[in-house]
Amino acid sequence: MKVILLQDIRGVGRKFEVKDVSDGYARNLLIPKGLAMFATKDALAKLEVQRKKLAAEHEALITSLREEAKKVQGKTLSFAVKTGEHDSVFGSVTKKDIEEELKKEKVAHAKPMLEKSIKTLGTHAITIDFGEGIKAEINVQVEPDEK
Repeated sequence: MKVILLQDIRGVGRKFEVKDVSDGYARNLLIPKGLAMFATKDALAKLEVQRKKLAAEHEALITSLREEAKKVQGKTLSFAVKTGEHDSVFGSVTKKDIEEELKKEKVAHAKPMLEKSIKTLGTHAITIDFGEGIKAEINVQVEPDEK
């Protein structure tokens, strides 16, 4: 029996795939639990429309992510941290600090790729991951707090 999967099902297939499964599996498990529906001509036509809509939404998402990446590429973010004698740093600049600073600049999907917190003064190059394979590089300037 041919069914359209409505969710990813391990060992069977991914969402919106048309699969051939046994009649009992489809009637007793997949369809009653809302995991699949019969693959009728009408359902297949609706599926094709839905696939096109999802593809268009995905393209729009990728376009907006590329625009965000261009917006921050090469930008420098400055952070002031407390320092002691000989410029020893008290505290650090974390992923969360960088994310919050980017949100202030209206960049929503940015995820800094930072292995550990920045605990030294100076300029540090950081890669920002926007998802879907889109990345940008920014500079993080860590300066002593003048207070």
